[in-house]
Amino acid sequence: MLNTTPPMPAAQDWTSTRPAVKSDAEWLACADAAVQEGFLNELPDEALCALPYLFEFWALPHQLPPGGDWRSWVILGGRGAGKTRAGAEWVRAQVEGARPGDPGRARRVALVGETYDQVRDVMIRGDSGILACSPPDRKPQWKATERKLVWPNGAEAQAFSAHYAEGLRGPQFDAA
Repeated sequence: MLNTTPPMPAAQDWTSTRPAVKSDAEWLACADAAVQEGFLNELPDEALCALPYLFEFWALPHQLPPGGDWRSWVILGGRGAGKTRAGAEWVRAQVEGARPGDPGRARRVALVGETYDQVRDVMIRGDSGILACSPPDRKPQWKATERKLVWPNGAEAQAFSAHYAEGLRGPQFDAA
């Protein structure tokens, strides 16, 4: 039988072996200056302005939702793994349409965290929260007294605490 396993690299090669590219942004960062310049120069001004908000370009594979028909998605990771950003971007993908005023797949979203303060401070207003990753023309307005975000297209996301689970009774949501 033929051995098809590739030989182990020499010890001096172990640290020089580059891992597989994980995102389009990483591909661009690893490309030479001419490729980077060509890529960015070929983008229309609108696309260049939108690039910071195109999560699929920046995301690592574990931050993108699974394919197929699913009802629950668990991201298990430590600090800095991108869980909050992945959740914020998933919510944006549900409520935003193709253009700023267009409706998305969901009109009403429940944002549930351990405490209301954590939902507000991490999921909504945090460094990787919904407000931080929303482009200016799609940025929702935070209505603190109502504990909800309202997008320019009319979609709403309401904040809930797991400590008061009864608060989820009654309202109906397209996504959570």
